[in-house]
Amino acid sequence: MATKAQAIDTQPLTIPLTGYSRASQLLPFLPFGKTTLFKWSGDGRFPSPVKLSSTITCWKNEDVHAWIKRQGISQQAANDSQVKGA
Repeated sequence: MATKAQAIDTQPLTIPLTGYSRASQLLPFLPFGKTTLFKWSGDGRFPSPVKLSSTITCWKNEDVHAWIKRQGISQQAANDSQVKGA
């Protein structure tokens, strides 16, 4: 039986280099919240999402990594700021 600590520790420490990620998977590594993610995706300040279905929106991990690099944000620093704010 999995303990509560094991169940909580399922979040990856980084964004995968390839593939797609949903908002909930990206937000721990971004210096803003869900509303800003969708707003910036819509106005071009963040990569555009891909609709996989009518209910599933995701982002290409390669595009997100490129955006993070352009911003000068390390994934660890973004992750640390989320943990401290919690």
